[in-house]
Amino acid sequence: MRDLQVELEKIIDFARNSDNIRAVVFQGSYVNPNVTLDEFSDLDPLFYVRNVEEFVENDVWKRCFGNPISEFNDEGESYEGEKWYTRLTIFSDGFKIDFGFQSTKLAKYANEMPLYKVYLDKDGIVPKPETEDERKFFVVKPSEREFLDRINEFYYDTSYIAKALIRNEIFFVKYMESVLQKKIRILLEWYIGLQYDFQVNTGIKGRYFRRYLNDADWNLLMKTYADGNNRNIAVALFASYDLVGHIGRHLAKELGYSFPNRHESDMLVYCHQILDKLLEGNS
Repeated sequence: MRDLQVELEKIIDFARNSDNIRAVVFQGSYVNPNVTLDEFSDLDPLFYVRNVEEFVENDVWKRCFGNPISEFNDEGESYEGEKWYTRLTIFSDGFKIDFGFQSTKLAKYANEMPLYKVYLDKDGIVPKPETEDERKFFVVKPSEREFLDRINEFYYDTSYIAKALIRNEIFFVKYMESVLQKKIRILLEWYIGLQYDFQVNTGIKGRYFRRYLNDADWNLLMKTYADGNNRNIAVALFASYDLVGHIGRHLAKELGYSFPNRHESDMLVYCHQILDKLLEGNS
């Protein structure tokens, strides 16, 4: 593992020695005081530059940081018709740097980022961060409509897995499993958020769930994942019903919301009618 502080200084020196680069800020786990850094931690520098073409039209400059073995380039529209660019890079020793580049015109919008820290600003173009903690990442309390929509969408979508399993459409089944898991993830965010008065960051796509869920809830979640065996997928589907019923009723009770008991029971019967023979077999 490289020394993150040493690598940070290299990046700052790189920016300091380039007249094109006018400022550099860091995002990501390195500037989040609540994230524990480990051997897989990386750096996320964002450079504000006069001329982005110097960095996005070739990657020779990356050699200053090592030998790249894998790269992902992305771009998108930002404010004032300007674009943002990312150059995500893994080097031969396994170290990863997620480089970002934007025009200096976009520096004034820095506070649109949830969390950042300014490490170099040659012209005073980057505004002071509105917050230095992770409050912009906190789970937002759902309205009753949002809560019910998520629950009801989950129950409806379970029908696709049940039918596709019987048809042996495994690729579509796996896709729909990911759809259900997205809905479960959002419910779990609310479930954890409630326990912490919605003053908690559960991480992008639930990456910090393990640190906040107790063993019983975690084990229930783990049962919702299956392999490629049709019967095991059916078992995991009904485990998903158990999990959603558990966290959904808890949320409904604590938030004073209603829970769609009839929809749950009707869809549970529906799926059992389709899948019970599969559960009894060895497919």
